[in-house]
Amino acid sequence: MNEKINHTFQGKIWNTTFGSDYCVLEIRDETTRQVSFSCINLLTGNILWENLRPEKSWWLSLVGIFDKFLFVHKYSSNQKPEPEGLLVLAIESGEIVMKLDNWIFFNYEENILTIYQLQNSQPIYKDIILEKMAENNIDFLSILDINAVIHYPETSPHFPTIFKFLYRLLKIDAVKAVDYLEISNKIIISYYIYRDKSFQNYLLVTNRTHEILLNDLIAESEGIGIDTFTVKSDILLYVKNQTQFVGYRL
Repeated sequence: MNEKINHTFQGKIWNTTFGSDYCVLEIRDETTRQVSFSCINLLTGNILWENLRPEKSWWLSLVGIFDKFLFVHKYSSNQKPEPEGLLVLAIESGEIVMKLDNWIFFNYEENILTIYQLQNSQPIYKDIILEKMAENNIDFLSILDINAVIHYPETSPHFPTIFKFLYRLLKIDAVKAVDYLEISNKIIISYYIYRDKSFQNYLLVTNRTHEILLNDLIAESEGIGIDTFTVKSDILLYVKNQTQFVGYRL
C-alpha cells in the first residue's frame, strides 16, 4: 500500500475530527501543559497549518468541522465539565473569526450556527449566520464517506471467527477485542496480543486472497482502546504510539 500521510507531533494526539477534506488533531503536551491544533489536508497528505494555539489555555477541546469552519470549546478546568465559551476558526487558515464567551455549541446546519447558554438553569438559544463572515469564496468541499468500523469484544459471537482467521494467518492468539472493516477489496483488523505484561495493538491489512499488506504495531498499553483506526476518502488513518498520525491509500 502507498503511504500517504506520516506526521509525528511533539505531544500526544488526544482527539481528532474530520470534515470536508480535512482532519484536525488536538495535541496535548503534558510536560509543558500546552494544547495545540494541527490541520491535515487528506487529499494531499500535507499539513495545512500546525501548532496553532488560539488561546493560551490548556482547557480547549475540539467540537468539530462544519463546512469551512472549525469549532473549539473553552473550559475553565477539568472540575467543570460544561463548556464556558466557543471559538470559531476558518479551517483553511486557522484564523479565529469569532469568539463567543459564555456560549456553548448546539448545532450547525445550512450556514446557521446555533449556540446556547444557561440562565437560571434554562437554556437560551441564539442563531448566527456564518456564511456572511467568510472572507473569500471557497467552494464547499464534498463531505468524505465515513466507513463504519465495527468493534467486536471477546464476548461477541463474531470474535471467534476473526480469532481463527488471525491464528491461521499470523499464528497468534488475539485477546480482548478487535476493530474490523472490509472495504476496497481489503480486510482491516485492529487486534491485540498480550506480551511482556502489556497489550500490544497491531493493525493488519490484507487483500481478499489474504496476502498481508500491512501489519503495524501501533500501541502498547495496560488496556485496550476503541476506534483505533478509521477510513476517510479511501485513506486508512490511525494514530501510532500516541504521537504519530499515519495514512495509507487503500
